[in-house]
Amino acid sequence: MTRVLLAWEAGAGRGHVVTLSRVARALAGLAECDAALGWSEHAGEIAPWCEAVYPGVSLPYRREARKARGAPPNATWADYLNDVGFADGERLRANVAWWLDTFARRRIGLLVGDYAPCALLAARIAGIPALAIGTGYGVPPARMPEFPVFLPEYAEREADEAALVAGINHVLGPLGLPPLAALPQVYARAGELVRTLPLLDPYAAWREPGAWLPPVADFGGHADGSGSTAFCYFSTTELASEGLVDALCACRLPLRGFLPGAPDAVRARLAAAGMRIERAPVPVEEIVRTSRLVLNSGQHGILCLALAAGLPQLCLPQHLEQLFHARRAEAAGVARVVWPRSAPGETIGHAIRAAWDDAAMAGRARALARELAPHFVADDLALLRERLRPWL
Repeated sequence: MTRVLLAWEAGAGRGHVVTLSRVARALAGLAECDAALGWSEHAGEIAPWCEAVYPGVSLPYRREARKARGAPPNATWADYLNDVGFADGERLRANVAWWLDTFARRRIGLLVGDYAPCALLAARIAGIPALAIGTGYGVPPARMPEFPVFLPEYAEREADEAALVAGINHVLGPLGLPPLAALPQVYARAGELVRTLPLLDPYAAWREPGAWLPPVADFGGHADGSGSTAFCYFSTTELASEGLVDALCACRLPLRGFLPGAPDAVRARLAAAGMRIERAPVPVEEIVRTSRLVLNSGQHGILCLALAAGLPQLCLPQHLEQLFHARRAEAAGVARVVWPRSAPGETIGHAIRAAWDDAAMAGRARALARELAPHFVADDLALLRERLRPWL
């Protein structure tokens, strides 16, 4: 039986582990799975479906280093790769070598990587078939000549793609990597599982027809407009923003929150202000039935959940990937966006109230959900098994 390695290296939040756990569940009875995770906070969600779960390569985003050198926001995926260590030759070599060693020791026959560029490079060296899985934003097509700008308002490039290519070839050539001609070739793979909507894919023009699979977002039917709460999902460090906490406490709306990354003191403060704090994920059917508005950071999973349900959204992005997705939803008329993330509490509070009262946005959200219905499924396991089986 093929042993499949599920790999996650970069990005933050629970969604990456949720995505890979869906793959592990789909492979039950067909293959044995390992999971190598850059961070272990949510390992419990994938462990029941894997033979082994262990720490893997992690590519933390070097936000403080960017700030120290006064760098502009990431205009392209090349800037992102630069900021997770791809310009650090020795570290890149060590990361890829770790994957090569793991492939050999665990006798891996297939790699499925979510935000795992080092693992993809190692799989090419080892001759192991590799599938890239994730949102459109995190699965760049390998045949592009260069990475395009994501958002016109942030178009200043910092990374030198030619220099990054030269560095990668220099340090990984001796390990057996065929020379790269362009930086997107870091993402060369045998296949892909692009789990997003064309609406949210910055590389839509480069995809093959039929490339998209349903987003990793549970589908629980369509909202009928009778919900009476604002559901808040902030999964990482969003609530370190004093302005956001102030706005939530002062808005005087019926709030319900799943806040896995929030400090206990913040949870206590929000609870004292009237928010119902959930300690575990809320069933999607319940979110759909009870919610009038969804507050989030523009995270792909919850944003797609709300799109599928027909719930209007207020998005408070923490970084440019979330801003990209939020802007696409805003352009579709189903979300409002507060940016930058340092906005004061008064601004955020006004936006919460405006989104709550926006009947036109709520109606558009319900209409768009009906249009998007063919892109969502209640159970994606059979679909995933069909896509994965040929590689086993």
